[in-house]
Amino acid sequence: MKKLFALLFLGIMIFSLEACGQNKKDNNAGNENSSAITSGEAESSGNAGEESGSAETLISGGWSHAESPVVPEEVKSLLEQAAEKMTGADYVPCAYIGSQVVAGTNHALLCKVTPVVPDAKTRYSLVILYEDLEGNAEITDVRDCEAPAPQNKGLLGGWSDSDSPVMTEEAEAALEKAVKELAGAKYRSVALLGTQVVAGTNYSILCEITAAVPEAEPFYSVLIVYEDLEGNAAVTDTFDFAAEE
Repeated sequence: MKKLFALLFLGIMIFSLEACGQNKKDNNAGNENSSAITSGEAESSGNAGEESGSAETLISGGWSHAESPVVPEEVKSLLEQAAEKMTGADYVPCAYIGSQVVAGTNHALLCKVTPVVPDAKTRYSLVILYEDLEGNAEITDVRDCEAPAPQNKGLLGGWSDSDSPVMTEEAEAALEKAVKELAGAKYRSVALLGTQVVAGTNYSILCEITAAVPEAEPFYSVLIVYEDLEGNAAVTDTFDFAAEE
């Protein structure tokens, strides 16, 4: 009898230990699943945060590239409205770069800016134009570069403004050949700014440049691309825009 009781007791103990082990395994599995869900949620939230990040670099978080570099008439009107508050310089829009929806809309565009002083030199500038929900506009950021910004057309040997900022097939082909040997970055044409006929042709092109490194932010430069009479092309000068102060 005692032997039977001992065997029965031993069986109950083994069953209990196995049950405890199974519960512990189930709990661990539940914890692992919970950790995986939490990790997934954190990763998703992080990505969302990156996508809606600040636009310290032009056309970064939340910006959309313009489908065409032609400046829309409504953006021209907004720029004219905003420029009236900016004394000391005239702003002429050249190319539309993109927009960002905030509490209103930010517009990024390239302008020719001429200080209102004698013998002033016209320069290209990247301009951020903010439009609020009531349609009021103001210029919130201006970044200059020293790229040639022609004011006149048809001067012998001089630069001529493009009739349209839309890239021509010839300019696009020249840029593609010129940057083929430039390793370490990706170049995207944005707008054709001007041409100069020499022994061949110089093209002034606004480009978006992204370094070939993880999470690199794009930046903008005006590239001078020279194409000779044999169709060979090279980047002969680069004009960067001043960093935000």
